[in-house]
Amino acid sequence: MNSSLKDYILLIRPTHWVKNFLVVAPPFFAGIVFDNINNFIIAVLSFFSFSFASSAGYILNDIVDADLDGQHPIKKNRPLASGRIKKDTAIIIGFAFLAFGILLGLGISLSFTLVLLCYLALTSAYTLGLKNIVIIESFCIAGGFLLRIIAGGVGSSVSISGWLLLTTFFLSLLLAFGKRRAELQMSDDGLNFRQVLKKYNPQFLDNGMVIFSTASIITYSLYLINKGIDIIVVTIPFVCFGILRYLYLVHIKSKGDPTEALFKDFWLLICVVTWIIVTGFFIYFFNSVSFL
Repeated sequence: MNSSLKDYILLIRPTHWVKNFLVVAPPFFAGIVFDNINNFIIAVLSFFSFSFASSAGYILNDIVDADLDGQHPIKKNRPLASGRIKKDTAIIIGFAFLAFGILLGLGISLSFTLVLLCYLALTSAYTLGLKNIVIIESFCIAGGFLLRIIAGGVGSSVSISGWLLLTTFFLSLLLAFGKRRAELQMSDDGLNFRQVLKKYNPQFLDNGMVIFSTASIITYSLYLINKGIDIIVVTIPFVCFGILRYLYLVHIKSKGDPTEALFKDFWLLICVVTWIIVTGFFIYFFNSVSFL
């Protein structure tokens, strides 16, 4: 079976690279990304370093799950599961992306590379077994988001607020539980997505989403108050709307994948983009606001 360029693109999942913009968040919200060309280059290198490394992780996951995916009504169409790309070829591509990611990381700093290696170790452990352990698997996802933020701070020499880390942690747990909630609904409809779903039920996941959505809004608000930022009234509504829109997508539309929700839901995309624009406007045009 011949493979096409589209198959290779599907293999590395570039649409999921949007998560790696978190690496750019610390220097962006500190207001230093556009201060000079060096800061901008570091931000770009940081993004692609994590993107290449994460693609290597996605390839590892597809290799490990190829046989199971082949029996799935949807995942059987993935390049590896369908046989359009051979495992040997995928391994070579995976190592190439891994090498590129690490080399870019070394070009930034050793500390950044160490955080990147921690991220790779966590995602590999998740793929090889932790994804089947209830609750722990969601904490692994949250840990991946936190490591992105930490890497961005280390790479750009920016001190990160503990409130920002808490906000990221709670928000990522919300996204993880939301994804499982939507998958559980699909599982009830006859699609068996993953083993760990057998250990969850709707009430538990719903309760978790209420806790994490509330905690996300509170910690974000306290984060702004702690920094003495006057634009809290402007940005809080965007955060509230974004979280409520995601909950709507999970419960009403059964769409919990964060990446799919961001790219396919007009209102959520507009909310996120507007929040970034408004925040960036105050940071870079008034020079009186720093989110870090």
